[in-house]
Amino acid sequence: MKILIADKVHPSAISGLENLGHEVTLNPACTSDDLHEHLAGVEVLVVRSTRVVAETISKANSLELIIRAGAGTDTIDVEAASSQGIYVCNIPGKTQWQLLS
Repeated sequence: MKILIADKVHPSAISGLENLGHEVTLNPACTSDDLHEHLAGVEVLVVRSTRVVAETISKANSLELIIRAGAGTDTIDVEAASSQGIYVCNIPGKTQWQLLS
């Protein structure tokens, strides 16, 4: 799978995913305003504090899953994601490298 991690994570999370055969891009400089520019071909998006708005979701042609690394999904437009058939989940109470392992 092609995975974009749009916030800082521990390097072991990235290497763990790559060892499983995933193509991982780490881009913690992404903002809510330019996130859509980085989603070409991305199937999984991982965010912590980056907002994922309806406009971004509508431009994500391959996205299947948005993961919020933390409690709640209030930074993600869940309704817009659902209308596009994109799953949304959150991982409360886990450290960033635990959730991706």
